[in-house]
Amino acid sequence: MMGYQNLREFVKVLRDNGELVEIGASLSPRYEIGAALRYLDQRSGKAVLFKNAAGYNCPVIGNLLGSNKRLALALEVEPEHVLEEFKKRTQQLIKPVVVSKGPVQEIVLSEEIDLLKVIPALTHHEKDAGPYLTSALVVAVDPDSGERGMGIHRILIKDKNKIGLFLYNPPIGAYFHKAEQRGKPLDIAVVLGVDPALFLASIASNQGGKLNKFEMAGGLKGGPVELVPTADSGLEIPAQAEFVLLGKVLPGIRESEGPFGESSGYYLTYQNPVGVIHTIMHRQEPLYHALMPYNRENSLLLNLIWESSYGTTLKKEIPQLTDFRLTSVLGMCALLQIKKTAEGQPKEILEHVLKSSPLIKSAVVVDTDVDLSDLGEVSWAISTRFQPHRDLLLLNDMTGYPLDPSADNSVTSKWGIDATKPLGQESLFEKVEVPQQAMQKVSSILQGLFN
Repeated sequence: MMGYQNLREFVKVLRDNGELVEIGASLSPRYEIGAALRYLDQRSGKAVLFKNAAGYNCPVIGNLLGSNKRLALALEVEPEHVLEEFKKRTQQLIKPVVVSKGPVQEIVLSEEIDLLKVIPALTHHEKDAGPYLTSALVVAVDPDSGERGMGIHRILIKDKNKIGLFLYNPPIGAYFHKAEQRGKPLDIAVVLGVDPALFLASIASNQGGKLNKFEMAGGLKGGPVELVPTADSGLEIPAQAEFVLLGKVLPGIRESEGPFGESSGYYLTYQNPVGVIHTIMHRQEPLYHALMPYNRENSLLLNLIWESSYGTTLKKEIPQLTDFRLTSVLGMCALLQIKKTAEGQPKEILEHVLKSSPLIKSAVVVDTDVDLSDLGEVSWAISTRFQPHRDLLLLNDMTGYPLDPSADNSVTSKWGIDATKPLGQESLFEKVEVPQQAMQKVSSILQGLFN
């Protein structure tokens, strides 16, 4: 296996596999492309290529990884093996290689920088403060160790070369804090339009800094990421990217960044750091990658990342755990399937899970006969096996997620539901099933009708 070298190769594969909708109509990056991404996310479920972004000679690709089939194409595996392959490959680190030059350097602009003249950044929602880069990988170097790091961060284009950055996630936020303590700016590269392995690595958990995300990307694609050095900043950037913006995050400055319609489904505004861009690099005829907040793609990617990292940790900590899902339904809700061996055990598991992560606001525990991938079955278990006076767990004054608008300074209450069968009453709660032999026979007969 040797994965895609760049975004363009992956787009071609999507086209060849019938997973790409191509739109020739002229649509504006201000609201209209975002509206089309939302509309098509709810109806076609396919990736979308906008060939004519009004005012630009730069097409826009969106809803890129918004289905399990496209994630499978990104990893070059069958859909049922996406999670296990992702977990395995992110542990098989491959160091990047430095090359002398790359396609991202085909066009270099360093005078009279005006980001919106070059990049069709989208204004996504009605009350957004302005155009946002939502798929931006930010690359920087640790001021102490010199280690290279990256992560995905939302970026508001505030003026021609001025940006606002939400640096909540590590490691870039930590790098900036160290530079700011010294009164120095942090050199950054904002990278747009990369191959799917590099993009997935940017949002993956690096286990508290133990893993390097460029090396994780190498593992995902089965070969090293190519990096090219930049003379003025000392940073090494992805050679095959569509765009790279070089700049600095300024110390001691905070400005309003937002409102922005986040993946939580609400507008949020923060006082965040400010940066300036001094150089734009891009390929000939570049392609802009847009990530639409509050779309199915966000939930799918969140589930992949959390099931591969947090889910693995939980299975080590909870021997009874047989399956795990994270869903944005009911808030950030963890769905837990267990092999119950004692009464009281589900509530102990619920408390452990709810206390383990600020992201998880709610949790539901079910038995092994409930399919976590089918929310109808989870709802069925809650409706028929849960009694609120007996099976509801409430925890107050817990650390919550910063993107939850109902939390008070990130302090929240959390709840858990025990929707498991009482032990000793298996016959009363036996789930109806069609005989397996009959199901296998009709499946082989009917499968061809629906392919």
